[in-house]
Amino acid sequence: MRIEEFEESLRRCPVVASVQASDGSPTEDPLTLLRLAFASLQEGAQILRLQGVENILAIKSGTGVPVIGLIKQAYAGSEVYITPTVTEVDALIEEGCEVIALDGTRRARPDRAPLRSLIEYIHRRGLLAMADCDSPDSVRHALEAGADIIGTTLAGYTQESWGSSGPDLEFLREAVRIAGSTPVLAEGRFQEPWQAQAALRIGAAGVVIGGALNDPVKQTRRFVAATARSKANVGAVDIGGTWLRFGYFSSDWKLLSSSRIALPKSQGEREAWIREQAGEFSVRRIGISTGGTVDPASKVVIEAKPIIPDYEGASYDWDGLDTVVLNDGLATAWGHANLPQFAGMRVATLSLGTGVGCGLVANGAIWRGPYGEYPRLNDLLAGSESFEELLGGAALTPTPTESQKDRAVQAARTAIGTLAALWMPDVIVVGGGVGLSDWLQEMIYNLNSDIAEGWVKPDILPSPLGADAGLYGAAALALFAQA
Repeated sequence: MRIEEFEESLRRCPVVASVQASDGSPTEDPLTLLRLAFASLQEGAQILRLQGVENILAIKSGTGVPVIGLIKQAYAGSEVYITPTVTEVDALIEEGCEVIALDGTRRARPDRAPLRSLIEYIHRRGLLAMADCDSPDSVRHALEAGADIIGTTLAGYTQESWGSSGPDLEFLREAVRIAGSTPVLAEGRFQEPWQAQAALRIGAAGVVIGGALNDPVKQTRRFVAATARSKANVGAVDIGGTWLRFGYFSSDWKLLSSSRIALPKSQGEREAWIREQAGEFSVRRIGISTGGTVDPASKVVIEAKPIIPDYEGASYDWDGLDTVVLNDGLATAWGHANLPQFAGMRVATLSLGTGVGCGLVANGAIWRGPYGEYPRLNDLLAGSESFEELLGGAALTPTPTESQKDRAVQAARTAIGTLAALWMPDVIVVGGGVGLSDWLQEMIYNLNSDIAEGWVKPDILPSPLGADAGLYGAAALALFAQA
C-alpha cells in the first residue's frame, strides 16, 4: 500500500477501528475480535489497527481490509513494548500488514537498534511505518527516522508525557504542526464523537478509536467508575472566609454531625483541626470545599485571596487521608446538581457568603479549568465596583445599610442575568448567608415573577441545602464521581 492509498482510505472514512482486547478480557479471542471488526467495518471503517499474530491472521484473512499491525512484547530492561525489535516486525510482515506500527520514542529498544534501521527495514519490504509517539520530541525523532505516519498513541503513557482522562489535543496540535505533510493519526483515550471531530479540525488525517468502539471491558469500567460512590462514611470540610466547618456524612449523603470554629489564621492550625475531626469520626476520605483555586490533581492551592490567610501554596495531599478538593463555588454547584430535583439538569449556583462564588454543572461534570480554575464572576465589575464588593458579606458587614442593600439587590439581579445569559442553565440556585437573607430572597421572588418578553429564563431558587450547602458540596466531591 502506498501512502497516497492510505490517505485516500482515510478521506473516505477517517475512523480507524482499533480492535484489541484489554488484558484478561473474555474478548481476547481471534473469532470474537473478528466479529467486532466486522461490526466496525459494517458501519464504514476501512482501516483496522490490530495487535498480535493470531488476531491479525484471523481478522486480516477474514476481512481483507488494510491493517495497521503491531505486536506488544515486553523485554527485560526496556520500556519499549510496541513492536520493539525486528523479530516482531518480521512476524507482522509475514501476516501481510500494510502498515507496521512501532514505538517512535527515543527510548532504548531491547536490542539497542535505532528506530531508523527498523523503518528502513520496513520500507525495503514495501510497507509503511507508523511511529507511535508521546511528545513533540518523539515526533521529530520519528520523522528524522523516516516514519510515513505519526500517531499520538503514547501520549500520557510514558514519563515524557502528561496523562489525562481524555485525548491530548494540545500534543496533537503540535504533532500536526511538526509533521507538515506527513499524515498524523490521533490516538489515545478518544471516547466521545466531539473529540474525534476536534482532532480532524486540528488537522489529523484520521482518528484511531479502540476502547470506545470495541472493548466492553473498558466501556463497563467507564460506567462503573462514573456511578461509583464511597461505600464508607466520609468527612466534608467547608473553608470560608469566616468559618471552618466539618461535617460527618453517611455513605448515602446524609449529614450526621457537624461542627465549626472561627477560621484559624494559619494553614497548620486548619489542617490540625480537620485531622482532629477526621480522627474523631474515623473517616479516611474527605471532600474539601474552599476559597481560592486548587489544582484537583496536585491538591495544591494555586492562588487565593487574603480572606483566607497563609493559603497560597498550601497542599491537601495529606498522608493517611484521601482528599478531594475544589473551589467552593464549584463544589457547591456539584452538591446542588446531585440533588434529586436537579439531577440531569444544567445547574448554576450563585453563592453569596463572605465572598461571591459561582459554578456550573452540565452533563454530569463540573465546568472548570484544567487546574481547578473557577468562573471569576466575583471579580467582574457591576458599575464601578466588583460583585464581591457589592454582594460579599465581608463588604456588606452583618448589618448592611438600606443603601448597601439596594445596591446589592441591583448587583444580584445583574449577576443572575449574567449567569443566565452566558450559561443558559435550567436553574440558578442562590445560596450563602447573603443569598438566603430575607431582603435578597424578596428580590429573587420578584425576579421569578418578572418574565421579560421573548426571554426564556431559568428558574431562580433558594438553596434547599441552606447554610450547609458548602458541606453538602464537599461531601458530594467525596461521594460522587463526575461523568
